[in-house]
Amino acid sequence: MANELEIIAAIRRRAAKQTERLSLGIGDDAAIIEQNGAKDLLACCDVSVENVHFRKLWMPPRLIGRKALAVTLSDIAAMGGTARFALVSIAIPASLLAADIDEVFAGIFDYADACDVAVIGGDTSSSPQGLFIDTIALGECRRGKAITRAGARPGDLLFVTGTLGAAELGWRFLERGERLQGDESVPSDKAVDKLIQSAIRKHLIPQPQLEFGKRLGEGELATAMIDVSDGLSTDLHHLLEESQCGAVIDAKLAPVADSVSTLAFKEFHIEPLIIVLRSGEEYELLFTVKPENREKVFALASELNIQVTAIGEITEGNELKLARDGKVEIIQPSGYEHKM
Repeated sequence: MANELEIIAAIRRRAAKQTERLSLGIGDDAAIIEQNGAKDLLACCDVSVENVHFRKLWMPPRLIGRKALAVTLSDIAAMGGTARFALVSIAIPASLLAADIDEVFAGIFDYADACDVAVIGGDTSSSPQGLFIDTIALGECRRGKAITRAGARPGDLLFVTGTLGAAELGWRFLERGERLQGDESVPSDKAVDKLIQSAIRKHLIPQPQLEFGKRLGEGELATAMIDVSDGLSTDLHHLLEESQCGAVIDAKLAPVADSVSTLAFKEFHIEPLIIVLRSGEEYELLFTVKPENREKVFALASELNIQVTAIGEITEGNELKLARDGKVEIIQPSGYEHKM
């Protein structure tokens, strides 16, 4: 059975034909289309499939809609662009109540409004089994200034926003039977419960770095970028493949989420670093920066009140390596991959 990467590679080969205005097609977070002006158009899409990307048992319909749009807007941020428009198509099973359908769309429109994105169309259909949501995002960036996966060069510094690992940990707690609660439902003296809830929220309610990605693009601060949707090791491999470089991650610099450092081994007997390397659905930004722009990146992060961490460096070659305990080892992609 083919895996996701094999299918994408086959589609990419068939779609290799370049048109006059297509600057970049398949192979990045978004396609880049030239326009008659100072802006390039960015276009991308994602699908959210019940029992693959979400479970109705785990999250209310409003959050299902919100997440479906959020993960697509994250791709625009990963190109250094600004999201402007969205199209939403939905296939609805007969079992889904009208009130729940309204809530799904409420989540989509509420998040679109919060991000200053206009929903401009889509399609509806019935589904023989499960809810299916397809979201398309259209954005823009300055002409020729999109941040692709192909711009990293040896000597560049490797950065990531936020902390990592909580999305997988949250999924594990949901699998175990824990459920999302309102903030007011968690007593202030229950530190472990608060950590569990923070992990669950990271999985169910991602916070894509839309403003930071846009500002990185406007300031021309990043040389290459991708969002962490399939896991740090997997998504970094994608970036390195397109840039034809290698990288070294310093294990002691990896920004481990508090919930992961405290609970990963205690609750699931998994080393925190393993979760950090493979946790998908984080929707943080992984990007490379010329050394001379290091302080500008930190200044921008401080201005926007977000965490950024320099976790390694781009190198010659094509291998991803991990430095820890005085040793350097080659690591392979270990994040999420769809089996088709």
